[in-house]
Formats: sequence, C-alpha cells, structure tokens
Amino acid sequence: MGKKGKDKNKLARMSEEERIRYLQHRAELEEEAKRRKQQLISTFMKNKLKKEDAFSRLNVAKIKSEWRDILRKIKSKQLHEDLKAIKKECDESIQRKNAVIRRLLSDLDESEEIYSAMLHSHMNIIEKLIAISDDRLEFLRRNYESEKRKILQAYEKDMIDYKNKKFQLQKELESVYYGLAERSLKQTKSAEEEFLQRQDELKNSVSIHAHFLILLLFTS
Repeated sequence: MGKKGKDKNKLARMSEEERIRYLQHRAELEEEAKRRKQQLISTFMKNKLKKEDAFSRLNVAKIKSEWRDILRKIKSKQLHEDLKAIKKECDESIQRKNAVIRRLLSDLDESEEIYSAMLHSHMNIIEKLIAISDDRLEFLRRNYESEKRKILQAYEKDMIDYKNKKFQLQKELESVYYGLAERSLKQTKSAEEEFLQRQDELKNSVSIHAHFLILLLFTS
C-alpha cells in the first residue's frame, strides 16, 4: 500500500509525457520480470522434467531388471521342468532300447545257432555232392577214354581200308588211263591214215580233172 501511494504521488507530480514514459518503462520492467519469471518457471520445469526423466529411466531400468529376474526365474523353472521331462523320456527311451538290444542279442544268439547247424548240414551236403560229382567225372572220364580208344581203332581201320581202296582205285585209274591213252593213240593213227588217204584221193581227183581240162583245151 505504501509503494502504491508513493507511485500515485510520483505520477501526480509528473507531466503527461513523463507519465507516459514512466508507465511505458514500468510496463517494460513488468514484462521483463514476467519473462524472467516464465523463464525461471520453464527452467525449473525442464530441470524437474530431467529429474523426473532420470527417475523414470532409473525406475524403468529397475522394473526391467526385476522383470528380467522374474522371467529368468520362470524360464529357469520351465527349463528345469523340461529337463526333468526330457531326462525321464530319455531314461524310458534308453530302457526301451536296452530291452530291444537284449531281445536282438537273444535273437542273434539263436540265429547263430541255427546258422551253425544249417552251415554244418550244408557242408555235409556239399561234400556229398562233391563226392558224387567226382564219381560222375571219373565215370565220364573212363567212358571218354573207352570211346576214344574205340573211335581211334575205328579210325585206324577206316584209314587202312581207305588206303587199300585208294591203292586199288589208283591201279584201276592207271589201267583206265593207259587203256584210254592207247585207244586215243589208235584213233589218232587211224584218223591220220584216213586223212592221208583222203588227201591222196583228193590229189588224184584234182590230177584227173586237170588232165581232162587239158584234153578239152587241146581238142577244142
């Protein structure tokens, strides 16, 4: 109240122009004070927001850390339960596989016994077949040797007969050849004699005709 009264007294003593400048200056001062106040408020709010943002980030980090810890515990519990289930399933699978292996080993032993018995029987059969084959081969070899001797004997006999027949035929052919040669020689001589005879007859005929022509020429 004192300050306002002083201002009124001060304004009353001023001229109009001074009063306008004073009021303008005062308005500028109030405007500057208002601007500074707003700036202070803005700075305070910014600082406040920075602090709140920092607190918020810190709280978010704490929340995330706690959430991760909770999720880690939940995940660890789930993994523990999954591992227990997997272990149980693996144990059951191993037991089943062991049972299968034992059954297969038993079947294998039984199969080996059966195989040994069958192999022994098979070897006996093979030995018998080999013995039968050897006897058969020996029988065939003896038959072959016997047949070969018979064939060779027959061949030798046939060769002897063939040589005898060949010699007889050769003698017959020589006789025929000499007979034909002699007959051919006789026919050749006969033909030559007949040719000479005809040649003489032809000469005589030509001579007679020539004499006859000569007589005709002289008589004419």
